Formats: sequence, C-alpha cells, structure tokens
Amino acid sequence: MRRQLILLLIIGLFVFACSTNRYMVADNFLEKEDYNNALNEYVKLAEANGSFKLSQDLRALSGAMIAYYGMGNYKNAFTISRRILSLDTYNSAAIFYAGLCLEEKKKVSLAKRIYRYYQFLPSNDPYYNLIKSRFNLMVEEEMAARAKMAVQMEKSVGLGQVVDNTLAVLYYVNILEDPRWDAVSKGIAEMMITDFAQVEQLKVIERVHLQKLLEEMELAMSGLADENTVPRMGRLMRAKNLVHGSFMVKAGRNLTVNSDLIDVSDNQGFGAEEFNGEMQEILAIEKEIVFATLKKLNIQVSASVQKKIKANTTKSLNAFLAFCNGLNDYDNGDYEAALTQFQNSVKYDPNFGLAKNMANMTQALNFVTSNQFVSRHPAIMNRRYAIGARTRQSAPGMRQRNYTHYRLQQLSQNLDLGYLPGNNSRNGSELVRDDIAEQLPDFINPRELLPLPPSPPLTNPNNP
Repeated sequence: MRRQLILLLIIGLFVFACSTNRYMVADNFLEKEDYNNALNEYVKLAEANGSFKLSQDLRALSGAMIAYYGMGNYKNAFTISRRILSLDTYNSAAIFYAGLCLEEKKKVSLAKRIYRYYQFLPSNDPYYNLIKSRFNLMVEEEMAARAKMAVQMEKSVGLGQVVDNTLAVLYYVNILEDPRWDAVSKGIAEMMITDFAQVEQLKVIERVHLQKLLEEMELAMSGLADENTVPRMGRLMRAKNLVHGSFMVKAGRNLTVNSDLIDVSDNQGFGAEEFNGEMQEILAIEKEIVFATLKKLNIQVSASVQKKIKANTTKSLNAFLAFCNGLNDYDNGDYEAALTQFQNSVKYDPNFGLAKNMANMTQALNFVTSNQFVSRHPAIMNRRYAIGARTRQSAPGMRQRNYTHYRLQQLSQNLDLGYLPGNNSRNGSELVRDDIAEQLPDFINPRELLPLPPSPPLTNPNNP
C-alpha cells in the first residue's frame, strides 16, 4: 500500500512538472512577443480538461487573453476577460485588460468604471498600480475635456450656478517671481486639498480640475493674481468657496504667505490673513491656513479629523520641494522626470505618503506607455517586475495609503460636479439645451455599453 502511494505521488509530481513546463513554454513565447505560438499553447492548456469556453484554468485563460490583446484582437481578449471575471471576480489581470480593450473600442465610460475596481484589490497585487494609473489618467483626460467644454460654452451658455459646500484651492502666486519656488504653488495646493478632503462637510475640487482649466485658458500661474480671474475660475469650477493667495520667499529662508477665502456666489472675501515663518515651517503654515479657513466657514471638525489633517505632512523640506517639482513635471507630461523627483522625495522621507503614491502612479504610467506590459505579464505575476508592489504596512503607512485611496475615489465622484456652465444639476449629463448635449463626448452622453463587470463587494477588503 505504501509503495502504491509513493508511486501515485511520483506520477502526480511528474504530471505537475510537465504541466508547469508547458506553462513555461507558453510564457516564454509571450515574453518573446510571439503571440501566435503563445496563444496556441495557452489554448491547449485551457482545453486540457474539455472545452476552451468552459475552461476554469485561470492561468491559461489569462495567457490567451493577453496573447489576443497583443495580436490586436480586442474582441476575443475582452470575451475571455469576462470569462475570467465570472470565475474570479477580482482577477486583476482580467480587470486591467478588460479596461484596455474597452479603451480600444472607445468605450471610455465603461473602461473607467471597470478600472475603478482597483480600490477592491490589495495594494500588493501585481496589477494594482497599473490599474490605478489607468483610472487616474482617464479621469485627468476627462477633466481636460470638460475644462475645454466649460471655456467654450462660457459665452454661449453662461456660467453655471456654484454648488453649495464646494471648495477649490487655487495655486498660491509666487509674487517675487523667483522660478526656484514656482513649483511650491502646486505642492501647497495638493497638501491643502488633501487636508480639506478629510472634512465631510466639504466637496473639494481636485487640483487636476484647476490644472486642466489653466491649460485650456492658456493662463500662467501669475494670471491668478488678477482680481477678476479668481472669481471666474471659481465659477468655471462651480465652487462656492475659493481659497487663494500669494507667497514670497526672501533670502531663501524667510516665508510670508497671504491667504484669502472668497464666496464666489457674491464675490465677497472673508478677509486676507498673513502667515510668517521660515521656509522650513512651510507645512506647519499650510496647516494653520487650513484650520483658519475652516474657522471662517464655521466648520468644526472632530479630534480624529484634526489628527488626520496634521498627519498628512513631512518634516523634510527637501522631500516637500522634490514632491512639488515632481507635480510640475507630472503636469507637463514628463513622467520620467516626475518619477525621479517623487523617488527623491521618498528617499528624503520614506513616510511621506503622498510622494510614495505619486511615485507608484508615475512608475506605472511609464511602464504602461512603454507598451512592454503585454510581454512582461509572466514577469509581473512572478513579481520579477513589480510596480510599487508592497506588503501590508504598519498602521502609519496604511493611514497614508488611505489618504490616496480617498483622494482618487473623491476625484472620480467629483466628476459629477461637472463645472459645466449652464448645468442645472451636479450631474454632468444633464445640460440645459439638447443641441449642446449632442456635442458631448461619450463619457457624458450615454452610448451603447458592453455588459457591466460584476458588482463590487459591500465592504472594502482594504478597510475592513
């Protein structure tokens, strides 16, 4: 009896080794971009126990899906992705390639919807950052299109009504015009937006809204010093409250920040305040401005929210300045330079959560735009090429990650604010004139949709 068990074990190990070897053959074809032979091998593996359409071999199905995508056969690739998702609801490779196929088919709205599933994946999943980067990029592209539409429609339709409880942060103007400090404007705005986003009573307009609007208006940051431009920007973004101001750095160390809050609906200011300190204290001053603004808005926050706001910081000035420069490079589309800056920021302060998030995001964008991700699938799954993958972190690390999770969720949700002139509601698909609605791109104007992906779970496994 014992000899029979040993024999069965040997046979089992032999079958397993042969099967593994066949997977390796298919994977090698994929890595060499020989998609036809890779597809043939994966199909044979999937058909080992019956019909390909009924196969439950996720590894073989995933390989076939990716091979089809590499061959440009997006229809078959998407069909297989649906099969995989029916077997494994949160299969990250299937989510990623389903989204890519939808993008190729110009199904922008549905692609963004399926990419949004990144938030139900563990942060150390091989495809987590790749999916999140595509989602973020699509949201940015949508914001650019909406900014263009808002400016074009401003004269013909008029500016829309501002939305209650909304708040936007403009870039603070560097009044000494020393280019060394220009990028600080973006860093301050990003930090303040992250802090205000912790306040449940506020709907915070994301920085990307402002950036895309400035680009569409061909307006330099110095143009934000114009007293007529500030309320106009607020109305275009449909923000009721607008935080703006200026700063100057003297002798490379002495910092003065003037900050004001205006009610865009009646163009009334709450009264500017001046904050002074050394450059090293810039983020402490940023917190002062945030709490002073909340006080002007008569918003009281709990001790836990105050703690979250205070925790979103870095004590390293070098880390913050590198982060600011990274944001500037990112906005300019220079992802390689941005990645270098964000990585430098993390080197200065390994606990700077926003910098780590942007480093991972930018690295993933670089990887996807290189068009090498199809052939690198086996390496990605074997973690020989990880995009910001990391294991479960300690409590402080997870707290920082929750910031970035929340920011991207809010960024997508705030698309409903629309900031489209003439819009009677916060839904970007409802405009006052039918002829204008016909001009809208497909992320606003409903089109024929492919079947929806499975519904997400009731709870987020990352935040039990």
